[in-house]
Amino acid sequence: MSDGGSSEPRRLEFVTENRYPIMSSGKQSNDQRPEERRPGGTRRPERTTGTNRVLRWGLLLLVGLVVLLLLWLLLSGLGLTRLPGRGVDLAPTRVLLAGEPSPVQAVPVGLEPGSMEINVGVPPVGALAYVPPEVSPRFAGYYEMMGGVRIFGLPLAAPEVVNGREVQWFERARLEHWPEFAGTPFEVQPGLIGREFTEGRSFARQAFFVGTPDLRFVPETGHGLGGRFLQFWEVHGGIQVFGFPISEEFDEVLPDGRAYRVQYFERARMEYHPEFAGTPDEVQLGLLGLALYRGEPRPTTVQPVPTPVSLP
Repeated sequence: MSDGGSSEPRRLEFVTENRYPIMSSGKQSNDQRPEERRPGGTRRPERTTGTNRVLRWGLLLLVGLVVLLLLWLLLSGLGLTRLPGRGVDLAPTRVLLAGEPSPVQAVPVGLEPGSMEINVGVPPVGALAYVPPEVSPRFAGYYEMMGGVRIFGLPLAAPEVVNGREVQWFERARLEHWPEFAGTPFEVQPGLIGREFTEGRSFARQAFFVGTPDLRFVPETGHGLGGRFLQFWEVHGGIQVFGFPISEEFDEVLPDGRAYRVQYFERARMEYHPEFAGTPDEVQLGLLGLALYRGEPRPTTVQPVPTPVSLP
């Protein structure tokens, strides 16, 4: 009996030392339980369940926000929402049906066609791909006095000094400053771009004839000038702006592929546009400045021999 009683405590001590060696060595406090370190303990599953619950609610909240954002974008695309902070109501937009006229937009105040005085009545000569530079102050007074856009066109580049002379290119002309004529009407002159543009071409001369009020013989160059071109020449500056005629009137195919009645002058090319008949734009100046500035090809139309004008 005594042996059996003494062996039971030793067996329990042996089992305890081998199953829980930390507890048996006295290095673990009495308030810690061995079950907390077991993989199958009761506390670790409780922590895992709480974490999963937080993640689940966070995911649901994120999905809800995404749905609200998509709904707002959809309503905004349909024009049914108001932009925050702007205080502007946006009218609902709609898709135009086939054949339905497009809505007319109002022109902003101050930008009506009638307010653009610099281009009133001047037909467009082609949209520039950049904002044109300003007219040089040295040329501004002459530019406005002699007709502005109608006679010289828009400026193509800023002024530059060429051979000691300030010049500026325009669509229909090249203005030059002549300091040796300072204080006279010849201080600013249009360049001889008509002669430069027709360099290498020959024009048949007109036989001498006695001039009339509607048809004038120009002995300096041996050509006649009359009709609408003579009227335009006299009204808009004559020799000072256009120089003498260097050709007769003839039909020439221009870059737009159409034939026009034209006449070349030392500083310009006059063109008759029948589509503007009866208006100030019936006679226009060709874009010789633009063609020379860009190096565009030049017409090669051969001028026919002029018809002699009979003597009175």
